[in-house]
Order: sequence, then C-alpha cells, then structure tokens
Amino acid sequence: MKITNVEVFPIYPPLAKRYRINPARNGHEHRVAAKVTTDIGITGFGDFDGSDPPPIETFEPLIDTNPFNYIGSDLNPAVVMAMYDIMGKYLEIPAYKLIGQKRRDGVSSAAWCWGGPTKEELADDIIRATTDGYTIFKIHTNPLEDIFEWVKAIEEVAPPGFKVHLDFTGRRGRTLGSVLSIVAQLERDHPIVGWIEDPFDTADIESWRELRRRTQLPIVHGGTTKLGGGHEALMGMADAYMMYPPIGNLINTTTTMGKLNLQVILQFCGGTLAKSMAMHIACTMPTATGHSIHLDDQLDADDDITHKRFTVTEGFSRVSEEPGLGFEVDEELLYKYRDNVPDEVAPYIGVVRLGGGHTIYSLRQPNLVKIMGQEEGTIRNFTYNRWFDDGSEQWATTYERVSNEEWYVD
Repeated sequence: MKITNVEVFPIYPPLAKRYRINPARNGHEHRVAAKVTTDIGITGFGDFDGSDPPPIETFEPLIDTNPFNYIGSDLNPAVVMAMYDIMGKYLEIPAYKLIGQKRRDGVSSAAWCWGGPTKEELADDIIRATTDGYTIFKIHTNPLEDIFEWVKAIEEVAPPGFKVHLDFTGRRGRTLGSVLSIVAQLERDHPIVGWIEDPFDTADIESWRELRRRTQLPIVHGGTTKLGGGHEALMGMADAYMMYPPIGNLINTTTTMGKLNLQVILQFCGGTLAKSMAMHIACTMPTATGHSIHLDDQLDADDDITHKRFTVTEGFSRVSEEPGLGFEVDEELLYKYRDNVPDEVAPYIGVVRLGGGHTIYSLRQPNLVKIMGQEEGTIRNFTYNRWFDDGSEQWATTYERVSNEEWYVD
C-alpha cells in the first residue's frame, strides 16, 4: 500500500446555532483538515485546530511511501490522524490497537465554551452541556468578566456534582501574590470549582510549587512543557498534565507521565475526528484518566464533517471499535467548508462600567489589564458589554472617538 495524494487545507465549519446570534463572532470555526489517499482505494481523514496549514510541498515526500511509516509521527496532527485512519481501515481494527494495549472502554470528556461569554451566555452553555451529558465544563477566565460572578452564575444552573475546570491562561502574567487569594476564595466558597489550569507562566516554577502547597484544588499544567514534560513533573509543578499534539511526542510524554503515576488530560482542539484520535490514545495510556477536552461540541452534530459525534453519558464516551478512527466523512461537506468565507465581525464599542461610576469606552474588546494597570482577577465590581451600531448619533460619535484614541474614560 502506498500513498498517492495528500491534501491539507483550512476548513470553516459553521459554529453551533447558539453562537451564531452573537454578532461579536464571525459564525465559523477554523480548522485544518487532511485527506490522504492510497493506491488501494483506502482514504484517511483527520482534522485539527488551526487555519494556516504548512505548505503542501511539506507533504510531497509522503507520496509513494507506506502509511505505516508514520506510526507515532510528529507531522501535522491532521495528517497523522489520517494515517491512523488508513492503517486501521486496512487492518480492519480500531486505531487504538496501533498504539497500545487497551486499558479502558470509556474516556472522560469535558464540554468547552467558545470565546469569552457573558454570564448569561455562560449559564446557557452550562445548561446545554448538562443536557448533552457532560459533568465537567472547561472555561478560560477573561479579564472582562469577574471570575467570582462567573462561578456564581454557573452554580445557579449546574446540577449537583457538576465541576468547572478554570483555565487561568498563565501567559497573561499573573503573580503568586494575586493568584493565592483568588484560588483560596474559590476553594473556600465555591466547591463547584474542580481544577485550576495554568495559573502562571510555565517558566515560573517556584510559584507553581508554592500554589500546590497552599491549595487542595488540583493544579493542571496546560502549557507547553518547555523542559520536555518529565522535568516539570519531577519538580512537582502540577497535579495533572495536559498533553497536546504533535501526536508522536504526545504518546511518548504521556507514557512518561504514566511511569511517574501522574494524571494526564488530553486536549485535541478539533472536531469529532480529533476527539476520536484522542480517545484512541487515552484508552491505552496508564494515567490518561483526566477529562479529555475537545471542540466537537462547538458545532451542531449535523454540521460536523462526520455528521455525528460521540454520545456523552454521565461525563464519558465509549471508545469506537470501528476500523480506523471510526467515522465516515462527508467529502462534499468537507470541500464546502474549505470554500467558506467567514463573515467579518460587526463593529462594536466595548463598554466597561466601573463600580465608582466611571465608564471606559474602547474600540472593540478593551485590554482592561493594560488600561487599569492591575492583574487579571484583581479588578472587581464592574460590568462589560458590547455596544453595536444602533444607528444613533451617539454611537457614531463614540465610535469615531475610540477609533482615534483606542479607549477613553468618561
């Protein structure tokens, strides 16, 4: 069996209907899709996060080679998924049998939320997630939303036992002094919070270790393992480690974490094909028992290129036993999404009303941390709204001013 063609291109599937009503979004997700064909008529598919795939010349050396050459490869993740899809179809086995011994039939899975929602949007998404069978929800904190108000909004609608995974996005430059008090209050007052991800930059090793000493909440290392993974683990930076592709490196590092008896969470930002690949890996890894995180739930099931997705029951999904990745792809839809042109985001004014009575107006979303000179999470008692063009003279005047000044305080 030899590869005869490799296609790698961006696709723009439509976001779920619940997101399309928000004019601050362009209505489309962006991913990279791969289609690999062989001389015996077997075709493999994959998809992964991104909108700028490598030049097609990158994959020319793959032509006339055997897909089995790419077991554990660190090539583009979508392409590697397609290789596993082909290999499994050829041998008539599920992809996990090409990775290792199956250790579990199901894999825990978390819901996710697109972008920075308002409290009302977030509450609606929690209800949607619980209806879909999820028991865990990941959300990135946002400088424009009070994290404590967000958590309260979740608590009002979440069922008993539901947990929230808060991603602090460590690259934003928080210090130990601010994070300690935030985490302490979350742990004390909000038992719905189950995990804290990336509280600091991954280079700030001592702050990670000190936070772990001060809290019982599991700390998740979700950033790039700059030292390779094993060193971060040996230094005790986190309780669980999140792994991303490249797929070969992920398999190797996840195996290392298993040897160290450290829990692993797999995060594959893509659709149903990406989730399937993650589950095939997770079911073979000793400690990949954390909630896997994907973007398949950001689309309505009928709009994914597979036309269906995994069923989630009480927070877990069953690993596919079908050959390859286990899903058929609608090629007509795939190429339609390749040709989609995302809508431009409607112009708007960011409006932040502060507790003391002042209002900040900005061109689109304001950088509140930069404007106010305080760390994310320490700014409290404010509200943020988007002011879209309502046809008024006031909107036009304000928009002209923020276009010239970027932001101002009234």
